[in-house]
Amino acid sequence: SSGINAEYGDVHVHLRDPGATHKETFTSGTRAALAGGVTMVCAMPNTNPPIVDKASFDLASKIASSGAVCDYALFVGASLTNAEAVWELAPQAAALKMYLCDTFTTLRLDDNTVWLKHLQNWPAQYPLCIHAEQAAHTCSLPAILFLASVAKRPIHICHVSKKAELELVITAKESGLPVTCEVAPHHLFLNRDSKVLNSAVRPSLGTVEDNQFLWDNLRYIDIFATDHAPHTVEEKTSDNPPAGFPGLETMLPLLLTAMTQGRLTLEDITTRLHDNPIKIFNLPEQPNTFVEVDLEERWTIPKAMRFTKAQWTPFEGMEVQGSVSRVVMRGSTVYIDGKVLAEPGYGKDVRQMCPLATPDPLATPEQPIHRVRETSSDSFTESDYRAGGMVAASPKHKPLTPISAAWPAPQDSPFKTPPVGKVSLLSEATETTTAGEEDVCQLLPEIRHNLNNKHILTVKQFDRNTLHQIFTIAHQFKRNLRPGIHQLAQGCVLATMFFEPSTRTHLSFCCAIQRLGGTVLTLSPSESSLLKGESIEDTVRNIQGYCDIMVMRHPVPGQVKKAARYVQKPLINGGDGIGEHPTQALLDVFTIREEIGTVNGITVTMVGDLKHGRTVHSLARLLTLYNVKLQYVSPPELVMPEEVTEYVRAKNIPQTSFTDLQEAMPTTDVLYVTRIQKERFPSPEAYEKVKDSYLITPETLIKRSRVWSSCTLFLG
Repeated sequence: SSGINAEYGDVHVHLRDPGATHKETFTSGTRAALAGGVTMVCAMPNTNPPIVDKASFDLASKIASSGAVCDYALFVGASLTNAEAVWELAPQAAALKMYLCDTFTTLRLDDNTVWLKHLQNWPAQYPLCIHAEQAAHTCSLPAILFLASVAKRPIHICHVSKKAELELVITAKESGLPVTCEVAPHHLFLNRDSKVLNSAVRPSLGTVEDNQFLWDNLRYIDIFATDHAPHTVEEKTSDNPPAGFPGLETMLPLLLTAMTQGRLTLEDITTRLHDNPIKIFNLPEQPNTFVEVDLEERWTIPKAMRFTKAQWTPFEGMEVQGSVSRVVMRGSTVYIDGKVLAEPGYGKDVRQMCPLATPDPLATPEQPIHRVRETSSDSFTESDYRAGGMVAASPKHKPLTPISAAWPAPQDSPFKTPPVGKVSLLSEATETTTAGEEDVCQLLPEIRHNLNNKHILTVKQFDRNTLHQIFTIAHQFKRNLRPGIHQLAQGCVLATMFFEPSTRTHLSFCCAIQRLGGTVLTLSPSESSLLKGESIEDTVRNIQGYCDIMVMRHPVPGQVKKAARYVQKPLINGGDGIGEHPTQALLDVFTIREEIGTVNGITVTMVGDLKHGRTVHSLARLLTLYNVKLQYVSPPELVMPEEVTEYVRAKNIPQTSFTDLQEAMPTTDVLYVTRIQKERFPSPEAYEKVKDSYLITPETLIKRSRVWSSCTLFLG
């Protein structure tokens, strides 16, 4: 046997569950996946009911969590009526699927104005997949490529099957459009002349010429995916057979056979079943997971494969070389010698196991893959293996060097885009440091985080590990950064859009970018086209054309989040009304860490206008990542909002409310004072009633020495 030191994923499967479990279930389908050497599947939404909203998504998620034996993610479907709401499921979903042609259920989109709404509303960072095919006298692919260019967003084209379709994709790629595509094995290995049980499949099988064109242009094809679409023998032999082929158990043997024939290399397979799916769909690596294959075994594909409920295969009778002998997931053998050992429920939702960087709702996209790099036959090294490369070796086949597809930064971008998931703060720009001066980046560790090119909209997107790395870097900058010695952001333009007054936050961003070698553009509300009736959405779309990163403050809660849906450049929330202020919370926790030495085992007391204070809303949420106790002191009219206290309660963080500050002081380690915000009150009388509720004096602090007020000591 030969090992493949990583997982293989199939980003396009139909598991028919719920609604058609006589065809397939999550258990039978994921068993078939393991038998085929697939350790992660992305399940399509055209079930019954279709997955188009939270209720149907939760239903499918519940079924999957109890039945799957391999890891999975769930698609959501675009419908004629859900364009304004389905985007809220983006962080939980594998991707959005748009069916522009006939499908197994009711998700066909006939109205191209709805196409555009989905393209514009679905967050740009999250994958959006298109079923667009060449049918008799029509082809929806040119239209969707045009609309995607209008919406300025990446798209992924599913199951490209014809020469004409791939030619369009190639033209789009060569023109610089952010489009990727996949091909199914049956469109590579079968054609209209093939003898199969029933050739009904969408897209339909192509000609021999179509087959050859796909093989000749593999460098433009980013992913192999089965489009596993099981139907029973009885259904396929009926007078009105449904379209679809099963394929999970046969894909890898077919591809390995093509490798032994010299039509593919192992790198070609690995790139399209592992590297590119991870990048395009933002999927996590699966730890301690690998597949063992026997490259010498020759066998004939039988009439029916063992695990799928379909009990037939279009590849019946084909001679293949290469079989899956063992699969290990998370250190446990889950398949060996024809037997699935994993129990239903062993498979995990990868979006829950490894949440996306920006869970609510948006992040800007990495640059999509324009084409797969040509493969190499250099020898394999142990360091490549440790880095997560894949290798299969046999006496007759030389090991190959792992290769990842390139995701280049735009040619005019000042950023040096690092490998996905691994970021070093050593930029090429650091070479410009004056001789004899110590570059602060030389003092920084190589780090791993998930914030590269992402929006910063809410503290909910941070985890404890990310905070630790941010604070480690901030500590080094605090100790070593001096004006003029570091050019990490050289050539970078920051645009600030503050539609509400700000001193500290605005100056903090301006100062930071300029100290790192960048420049600032400032949009003043009094000088913007908003005064002429231009919408916020159009304003931010225009502004992103002049800059590399944006900071926005707005008096309306949620407005920054909404604006982020319309831009692909990173957008930072500099405060949205009484909503959140995530960067202030980062600074607050960092300051506690620096001043006290730890954020664990302390009691933080928040005082003042807790109802309107966005800084305390963000700080309370962020502190739930630590072992802390929270105390709230405010007038009855200005208590902490219930949505914040419920969030804290769900994280099992103790919290207590007071109206008398002195009652809270004996147990206080950190006192966080936020002002009573006159501008948030409905009337001057309401403000006058509470404005002097809490006055902090030296006498107030006599019982505690570690005290901090964001109003007077720190930028906010």
